Amino acid sequence: MSFKKIESRDLPDIQSVGHVYVHDKTGAKVLWLKNKDRNRAFTIAFKTLPVSDNGITHIIEHSVLNGSKKYPSKEPFVELIKGSMNTFLNAMTFADKTIYPVASTNEKDFFNLMDVYLDAVFHPNFYHDPQILKQEGWHYHLPSAEDDLTYKGVVYSEMKGALGAPEQQIYNLVSNRLYAGSAYAYISGGDPKSIVGLSQEEFVAYHKKHYHPSNSLTIVYGDLEEEAIFKELSEYFDEFEARDAETLTCHCAVDQVTTVKDSYSISEGEDLAEKTYLGQSFHIGENLGMEELMAFNVLEEILLGSNQAPLKKALLQAGIGGDVYGGVTPYGLPSAFSVVAKYAEAEQLVDFTQVVENSLKNLAEEGIDKEAVEAALNKITFQLKELAISESEPRGVIYAMNALDSWLYSDEAMEHLEFSKYLDKVREKAAKGYFEELIQTRLLKNPHQLVFCLSPEAGKNDEKERALAERLAHYKASLTEEEVKALVDETQALLKRQETPDDPEDLAKIPTLDREDLDPELEELPLEVDSLYGDQSYYFAEQFTSGIDYVSLRLDVTDLPYESLQDLTFLSSLLGELATSHYEADQLQQAMDLKTGGISAFVKPYSTADGKIKVDFRVAGKALANFGDDLIKLMKEILLYTQLTDKNLIKNLAQASLSEFEGRLNYSANALALQRAISRKDRLEQVNEWISGISYYQYLQNLVDHLTEDKLNELQELLTRLANKERFGASYIGDKERAKLWKERLLKAFEGLKAEKLVHGLNLPAIKEQKEAFVCSQDVNYVAIGHQASDLLPYSGSACVLMNIASFAYLWNRVRVQGGAYGANYSHSYQGEWGMSSYRDPNISRTLEAYEALADYLEHLELDDKEVLKAIIGTMSGLDRPLSGSTKGALAIQRYISGVSQKDLLRLRKEVLNTRIEDLRALAPAIRQLSTDAALAVVGNKAKIEEVKDQFEAIYELN
Repeated sequence: MSFKKIESRDLPDIQSVGHVYVHDKTGAKVLWLKNKDRNRAFTIAFKTLPVSDNGITHIIEHSVLNGSKKYPSKEPFVELIKGSMNTFLNAMTFADKTIYPVASTNEKDFFNLMDVYLDAVFHPNFYHDPQILKQEGWHYHLPSAEDDLTYKGVVYSEMKGALGAPEQQIYNLVSNRLYAGSAYAYISGGDPKSIVGLSQEEFVAYHKKHYHPSNSLTIVYGDLEEEAIFKELSEYFDEFEARDAETLTCHCAVDQVTTVKDSYSISEGEDLAEKTYLGQSFHIGENLGMEELMAFNVLEEILLGSNQAPLKKALLQAGIGGDVYGGVTPYGLPSAFSVVAKYAEAEQLVDFTQVVENSLKNLAEEGIDKEAVEAALNKITFQLKELAISESEPRGVIYAMNALDSWLYSDEAMEHLEFSKYLDKVREKAAKGYFEELIQTRLLKNPHQLVFCLSPEAGKNDEKERALAERLAHYKASLTEEEVKALVDETQALLKRQETPDDPEDLAKIPTLDREDLDPELEELPLEVDSLYGDQSYYFAEQFTSGIDYVSLRLDVTDLPYESLQDLTFLSSLLGELATSHYEADQLQQAMDLKTGGISAFVKPYSTADGKIKVDFRVAGKALANFGDDLIKLMKEILLYTQLTDKNLIKNLAQASLSEFEGRLNYSANALALQRAISRKDRLEQVNEWISGISYYQYLQNLVDHLTEDKLNELQELLTRLANKERFGASYIGDKERAKLWKERLLKAFEGLKAEKLVHGLNLPAIKEQKEAFVCSQDVNYVAIGHQASDLLPYSGSACVLMNIASFAYLWNRVRVQGGAYGANYSHSYQGEWGMSSYRDPNISRTLEAYEALADYLEHLELDDKEVLKAIIGTMSGLDRPLSGSTKGALAIQRYISGVSQKDLLRLRKEVLNTRIEDLRALAPAIRQLSTDAALAVVGNKAKIEEVKDQFEAIYELN
């Protein structure tokens, strides 16, 4: 073997043994986290400092996955999405590293993924194919001589969307000023105005320098054989000779308190009041050790973790901002600790810094409440325990990123995987004034401080787009006829490449599984159903949860008026944040952090087996088994005894909800547009949209501006109406030995409540507009159509396979590759919610044309048996995602209520496995009808929406 083991260590927190190896020839280092987890993961990382704002590291991350020496098809990455059993498949660019992680529960599939990724990073096709940079990065786009000249490119569009978010601008502003003069000052994702200066020569040269085993770190995780791992790695690493790895260095450019001011764009005509961000960032060091990092994470929780946390509370009570957030921000090698007030005024900047300083001084001199420290420590301990059993993302990928937090900058590969060891050290020091000392030395006496003010500027993005259009028009006018023709020819050549199918021989080189590798069986999820009070059920789902009990109160509120559901949703966000009859707000927060893993409330609409729409008000809590009595006591306290009297705090909480929603507009507006479109055709989604979509955003905006005593009284009355035993159902997910105990606890807790019969019936209002646009201050668009498909297109195996083909074969090519959007998706749920959506899309009409043409594509679909099998494999991958015990339990309950049986699911799997090309073509008429009759919702750029305003029945401003 060409690798030598240099270190081994037990890692009990992640139930692994860590082994570090070094490659004899190149010095490349490999960490193998050996354990029995079948969800195996592989990550290779490269040290990649940016050289400017041109996004070179980000564009390379995209481009290496566009064909390689061994796998020369145009996009092996997409072929793997379509046709592997991956549980994770991605690539990510950070401030100083680029990582390529994959994961799979199928060992054969895992090594297939690993091989494609290794060939991609070391032998990409873009060395000899400059059209890859043009597609993924940028190019002059001129389909004909008469067209306007524009820029296009996937990363170009992605970053136009990403940089529009004020929070992202703050991140870039802080790094640019604190770390000026170093590579950490640059925007690693790329600034669109600099992206368009990147050349093919720079592109190739950067890859040659940085993508080398000597400059890499590899992490392999899971139940694997040593020989197989290193045989695969040797095939690639052995090709190279040793060279020096890149040295990562940084210095803080600020050595005294420095103030900077900037602006972000909002829509023309939008009110400028209370839309400024005020902030203060403290440079706290480079390459923080695990103990320090853990300490600052605990300090973040102490200072800013809730509305009752002292620093956040001080700012809110001073009327500075309606929401406050912050904490540790890793910028790669350096880290900063930040405090940001949102919904403030620029004139409050001096007051902001004074409140921050006074609050920190008071804590350092008077001491931090010991229970607050213990609560913060317990909260983080619980989070780490839950991470060890989580399956939201493969643990092997999460642990790889943790390992890199130290390994990238030192020889220490495993320090950041020993959570308990370092948390125990922090806990031990906490009793000796450790956090007070941190505040004093690392914040108050820290000369490396940046104070910033980010104010709104109406129409800033529109002006920028106008200037860009003028500049491109001027450039085009300066070209000769031959130069214009050359741009047209280059554009047409790229379009032809994008439209030309891959050579079947190239596609055949990408390794896939065989049909025999797919499991037709499905784990049956256990569930016991009993009664609690009256007609309401008690559900018990037995699952391994590592000693954590998951409990949910499920209050039936289907009798309440539809209009009140928004109030009910807002009310749910207040529970646990306000004082109750027996606790002050800060005491309640501490009690929850000390005794539980968290308690939350939310409104949940759902459909039953007989097609009725019902709505629950749920209070969900989790705690270690020995804190069960405390958990139910606190759940009861916030549900029955919350006092809605603190108007200022309630307004702050409304602003925090609004802030969270604005984040969704910046980062997942595609989901909001799709939800809105489907809600115009589907009754269940109409309710969901009312309480969690754009309608709820508009409700929150109005509430923040018009929160009255009358509204507080209405909310208190609504809370009182919940205290009815006839509403109460419940669920418990955990060990069987505690199922009976939990039922007894629940019955005892609420036995004294009144029992009044409910009159069910949810009266939904009629929907008028079917085609809507929502203007926001972004440079890109999110285009969605939606429908209820159950009558036209039942949810079947072939309909599931179509999701794979429509998303990754059709829309990927038409909307992303050819259209320049960052992403596009086709979705279809078991309940019949159906739609298509795009993400960070420069187009509207072109994308809608692509949606409309899906039926034609499907009608004339030509796929050989291998390509159909590939789509089947990708579909099975989606059906077989690993789930945590708590998620499995919740899924078992959901399936029971919806009337989905194990027999139904097995039949669906069989249909997927038996799907033929004829089955897919047969779906074309239904797709055509759905597309023609679908509702439309677009969230996006004002100028782009105005260009196609005739498409819409209504256009709204999302101010």
